[in-house]
Amino acid sequence: MGKYRLSHTALSDIEDVLRYSHVQFGSHARIRYQALIRTAIEDLAEAPNRVGSSPRDELSEGLRSFHLTNVRKQAATATGTVQRPRHVVFYRLADDQVIEIVRILHDAMEVRQHLTQELRGS
Repeated sequence: MGKYRLSHTALSDIEDVLRYSHVQFGSHARIRYQALIRTAIEDLAEAPNRVGSSPRDELSEGLRSFHLTNVRKQAATATGTVQRPRHVVFYRLADDQVIEIVRILHDAMEVRQHLTQELRGS
């Protein structure tokens, strides 16, 4: 399995997404979304330039994005699949060949605004 690490902000993003899913849609929905996020991150760690990923050099050199819809079927659980994933994983390949998950943002968010602080720290 490929290696990855989560920024503190990405970890917080995941916690927020899963909390929201649980409150709005119930525990089964949270489990499905958690499987979706995990599948996406593990797949990106194995193949950072996989089909569905996009370079986002306009935001920061080396940054890429990957919408969770790309692994929806692959992340099926016993309770089904996430019907309409709405989040995007922003990541980059670090110098040590580890995938750094920078943020996980809702696809309706203004990306540049939410990535600015995280990218300055790089």
